Amino acid sequence: MSKDEKIVKETSQEQADARRALQEIKKAEERARQMVEEARTRTAPGLIKGATAEAEELRKKILAEARQQAEKIKQEIIEKARAEARSIEQQIEVEKQQIWKSAEASFAEAVEKTAVRLLEILKTKKV
Repeated sequence: MSKDEKIVKETSQEQADARRALQEIKKAEERARQMVEEARTRTAPGLIKGATAEAEELRKKILAEARQQAEKIKQEIIEKARAEARSIEQQIEVEKQQIWKSAEASFAEAVEKTAVRLLEILKTKKV
């Protein structure tokens, strides 16, 4: 075998090896694409399910916190209203006492004036 034939044969062998390597690379790329696609199709529903569950738990937690805050605010409002009602009741009681004192003084004065007037009327009728 001549040197040229050897070079051609070696080149042919190298080309065949290169083709085989290229085919193996293409097969490996195709397997990788399939694996990626399979991972997408398997993990996407799992991720969606997980995210949905997590969102539901978060919604429940936020709702529970909102209820607690609303209850706290409600209790604060009720307590404030009770305190205001007690204050108003005290003011009303003070005003009532003042009105009674004023009425008692006016009543005594009115009775006295009425008695004087009645005596005057009685005196004028006797005459």
